[in-house]
Amino acid sequence: MSGAYLAADERARLAVADLIVAANDAIRVRTLRWEDAHDEVDAALLSRRWTGYAPSGMRRLEQARDDLAFASHVRAEIERVSESARAGSGLDGDSSVAGQQLVGRLVALAADCERRAVALRS
Repeated sequence: MSGAYLAADERARLAVADLIVAANDAIRVRTLRWEDAHDEVDAALLSRRWTGYAPSGMRRLEQARDDLAFASHVRAEIERVSESARAGSGLDGDSSVAGQQLVGRLVALAADCERRAVALRS
């Protein structure tokens, strides 16, 4: 497998893992209950949610759940691309058309996951 493919595969896998962490964190923050608070940070989050103006909280929760589902689909697609690469679909060199298409797809998936993770954290 080419170096470009391996780099794109690693980037995509890291991006999907980061998106899963960001989505789970956003879900945890928005579904935290007083009886689940374990420390001062949890209490501060709950206090802010009750005293702050946060009209987009439910929208963000749904976005986080959608992003978590998206991450699951991306992870499955990365595995399909990886299987295709292992099957020898022309990844012997960086110049093959099939190899460039697989690398391009992985880069696009990674960029989408990275964009969604940034949006969840902002």
